[in-house]
Amino acid sequence: MANKNTFKKSGKLFGVISIIDIIVVLCIIVLAFGVYARFTSDSDAVASSNRATIEYVYMVKGVRNFTCEALEKGGAVYDSETKEYIGDVKEVRSEPAKMEVSLVNGEYRMLTLPDMYDVYVTITVDGKYNSLGYYTSDNRFIGAGSTLLAQSKFATTEGEIVEARAVEQ
Repeated sequence: MANKNTFKKSGKLFGVISIIDIIVVLCIIVLAFGVYARFTSDSDAVASSNRATIEYVYMVKGVRNFTCEALEKGGAVYDSETKEYIGDVKEVRSEPAKMEVSLVNGEYRMLTLPDMYDVYVTITVDGKYNSLGYYTSDNRFIGAGSTLLAQSKFATTEGEIVEARAVEQ
């Protein structure tokens, strides 16, 4: 019984180590690990990458013919938010836009949208790649599934990167 009373009065584990001291030490260890992980993560991997020309396909859904023609004019492409250069238009192809709709009877049907197009823009940029993926020279990640708000001289569009690869120079 004396041991229990001693613990309650002093707040120490086994009469030697304070529980608060243990919590503080654990917090310092977790904090140190977080700082280490933050400053040694992807930046080292990107720095040790192989240089290459990166080619990626950017898909814009449901745009008018005017936007298709503006994208076909080509030129440099920039991230609309950061103004960072993300490549040059290499090729543009379009197809009639389709949308899946629910009918009154509960069925789903794929319908072609009149005067609307899905556009696939192939963009090339000098960059680098490694086991983690593809990056521009400014370390912007380029990967399938990434969304992109792209701006060229003639159009600003929002879409998704559907394919990325390194091409032989």
